[in-house]
Amino acid sequence: MRISPQFKKEIFHFFEESKLNMCYQCGKCASFCPVFHNFPKKFNPRKIIEMANIGIESIIEEPEIWRCTTCYECVENCPQKVNFVELIYALRNIAIKKGYGPKEVLDEIEAIKKYGHILSVTERIKKMREGIGTSPEIFDKGEILKRIFNKTGGK
Repeated sequence: MRISPQFKKEIFHFFEESKLNMCYQCGKCASFCPVFHNFPKKFNPRKIIEMANIGIESIIEEPEIWRCTTCYECVENCPQKVNFVELIYALRNIAIKKGYGPKEVLDEIEAIKKYGHILSVTERIKKMREGIGTSPEIFDKGEILKRIFNKTGGK
């Protein structure tokens, strides 16, 4: 485990340093967490907070940060009002920026960049688009509407 002050700075870009420092490891977050109750060896909010607070960058490579369901039980029951869900979002953002994360998530991000959405165009939509003289790869709604209006005479 490598401690990185630079990693802590990255976290604080998304998450207020004073909020993270408020955690005194009481364990309320874990005691109310449904994921922790079902998988205590695979997910522990206290461990994630501690690793982030210390600056252990390897946490973003772990599947653990993707197991949080963002139910907010931890936030609602934290006596210090540490927003663990916000921390999870910060860690996930950093992980994605650095190329870590579940393959499905990374694939969806690439699809959004390439196509504008995560799902491919259905055969029905492909046929409709061919009918108006556009290719299935065009996702600019303005361009599609313009072609529909040109094809139908603006009706």
